[in-house]
Amino acid sequence: MSKSKANKKKSMAESAYGYLFIAPNLLGMLVFVIVPIFTSLLMSFTDWDLINAPRWVGLSNFTDKMVHDQQFWVSLKNTFVFSLLTIPLGIAAAFVIALLLNQSIKGVNLYRAAIFLPVGISMISISVIWRWILNTDLGILNYVLSLVNLQGAGWLSDEKYALFSVSAISIWKSVGFNMVILLAGLKGVPSHLYEAATIDGAGAWRRMTRITLPLITPSLFFVSIMSVIGSFQVFDLIYSTTSGGPGDSTRVIYYWVYQNGFKFFEMGYASALAWVVFIMLFAVTLLQMKFFGNKVNYEMD
Repeated sequence: MSKSKANKKKSMAESAYGYLFIAPNLLGMLVFVIVPIFTSLLMSFTDWDLINAPRWVGLSNFTDKMVHDQQFWVSLKNTFVFSLLTIPLGIAAAFVIALLLNQSIKGVNLYRAAIFLPVGISMISISVIWRWILNTDLGILNYVLSLVNLQGAGWLSDEKYALFSVSAISIWKSVGFNMVILLAGLKGVPSHLYEAATIDGAGAWRRMTRITLPLITPSLFFVSIMSVIGSFQVFDLIYSTTSGGPGDSTRVIYYWVYQNGFKFFEMGYASALAWVVFIMLFAVTLLQMKFFGNKVNYEMD
């Protein structure tokens, strides 16, 4: 009996040491994650300008104010357009690159590193580079176009091109991450399946649709979810390239949240907007898991 008690005390002591080691992380999560989440939820039901005391307005921010806010609907439309441009094109580009890098070619590791490099560079630095490349008067892109007698454009200053331009930058930035995930999936496909399909007379397209795509669905599913979340949360790219302009052409939902909170000092309404975006993302993710989760093939046999 005494031995059992001794073992129990030893186990409790070991558990106490374990909790002691993770206490700083738990404290940080409490202070910097959990408390701000619940604070923003409470703020979303108030009218607060950062100066005067918050005033309780109930659901007014979600109903009257948001429904009649034209800029909210414009930013929501821009966010959907941005997502429709970046998600399919970004995943398709990453898949093609992953297929190419899955071949036995000379210098493949160098190519992988070069394509993944933008992922590790801060968005602010990337934005500075691309603002120079796409500059209307001094940009290298318009200069190259002029060499072949083509008319340049205001890629970031013209409403017709701005959203497409920032979408292209976003794809360039994220394609390396998606490529690594998809390449890992391709590496996991057993080679004997391709050999058997080739012996049976299956062509490249048939091998792609019947072997490759079904067996990398876990990677595709993960990449698609991360791409949806990333496209809805885009902010730093817009902030550092176009500031939501020209006009309202690149004002996405999170940039509108930022403007309401830190430019117009409407923290209550900004919190309400942020929660609406969270609910939308949560709903979209659930829909993805419901309609596509059961189509994911986790077997490699």
